[in-house]
Amino acid sequence: MSDPWFLGVASNLKERALNLFLRPNCPLCDRSAMAVCCEYCQRQIYDERLERPERYWHGDIPLFAWGKYQGAIKRSIGKFKYDGHRSIGDLYGELIAQSWQKFTPPNVPTQLVAVPIPLHSEKLVTRGFNQAELIARKFCQLTGAKLDLSLHRTRSTVPQFGLSKSERQQNVADAFTLNNSALKAGTTVLLIDDIYTTGATVRSATTVLRSHDINVCGVAVIAIAGEGSNKGRG
Repeated sequence: MSDPWFLGVASNLKERALNLFLRPNCPLCDRSAMAVCCEYCQRQIYDERLERPERYWHGDIPLFAWGKYQGAIKRSIGKFKYDGHRSIGDLYGELIAQSWQKFTPPNVPTQLVAVPIPLHSEKLVTRGFNQAELIARKFCQLTGAKLDLSLHRTRSTVPQFGLSKSERQQNVADAFTLNNSALKAGTTVLLIDDIYTTGATVRSATTVLRSHDINVCGVAVIAIAGEGSNKGRG
C-alpha cells in the first residue's frame, strides 16, 4: 500500500513542475515570471510611473497619465502593440484604474463612460486587437465605468510618434466619426489611449464627440511622451 504522505508530496512536486513548465516568461526579458512581467521588470516599470498622474489634469482636454514613455514602459508598450503580448494591456488597464481610483480628478462624475481611441479597420486586422480597447476594458472592469465603442477611425493614418507637431495634426485631421452611438447628448466620457504626445489624436477625437454634444472630461493614458510633457508647463 502506498504511503499517503509520499503520494501527497509527489503530487505537490508534480503540480509545481507543471506550473513552472506552463508559466509564461516575462515578455520584456524572457525570465520566468509569476505575473505578467517578472519582479525585476515590474520594478523597472514602476520606476517610470508618475507620482501624481493627475498633474496634467487641466486645460481644454485634461490628461491623466500613469507614467513616462521611456525605459521599461516604452519597451513594454512596444511588446504589447507589436509582439501581441495582450496581457500587458490588462496590466496597464489595472494600473491606470488603481491610480484613477486613488487620484480621481475633481469634478468628474461617478457615471463615467470610457471611450478608447480606435484603430482603422486595416490596422485592426493586421494587429488583431486595439490596444486602447484592451486597456479600457480592464479599466472599466475595475472602476465600474461603462465601455462604449461608438468612435470609429474613418481613414488609416501613419504612426504619430516621430512626426512633427504640424504633421501630427494633419495626419489625424477628420480621422474619426461617431457610428451607431448609444451615447446621448450630455454624456460625460473619458477617452482612453496608450501614449500621449502632442495631443493631436485626442483633439481630433474630442472635436467629433463634442460636435454631438458629448462632454469629454479628459483622456487617460499609460504614458506621456516627448512634447506632451510640455502640457504641464506654463
